[in-house]
Amino acid sequence: MSGTGDHKAGWGYAVEGRPSPLLQAALRAHQRRNGAGAALPAAEGDAAAWVRRIAEALRDGLCRAAVVFCHDPGLACCIANKVPGVRCLAVDTLEQARRAIGRWRANLLVVDPNRRTYFECRELLRLCQESVTADCPASVAGVLRELDGHAHR
Repeated sequence: MSGTGDHKAGWGYAVEGRPSPLLQAALRAHQRRNGAGAALPAAEGDAAAWVRRIAEALRDGLCRAAVVFCHDPGLACCIANKVPGVRCLAVDTLEQARRAIGRWRANLLVVDPNRRTYFECRELLRLCQESVTADCPASVAGVLRELDGHAHR
């Protein structure tokens, strides 16, 4: 399952595998209240290739921020952060998500959907949607350029 809607939304989401009933309910509730996010690539086959397609969709401007619910956040971050312009962080709590967006201006959050409550799922979607205007801080962009030579947004 992946997000649906148009790229004007500015944000998107993707889910690896079949979402839990709680995540499905949170997605429906968020979409009813806030509209649908951008359509991100659906999970098919190799998880690493799937995450790469999502990161490339961000790079290509399909959306400016996204949240991905997957079962291996570490691998997802490793892959996504190789794509220029993507600042991906794995988060396990809402406080980590707020810090990732507020301090580091992450534009891709990766969350293990296991043990997430309905409230946490809705709040993660809301945080993602509200973060679409967050540009990379100059200090972080400078370090990223030094490390890999890519221009980061």
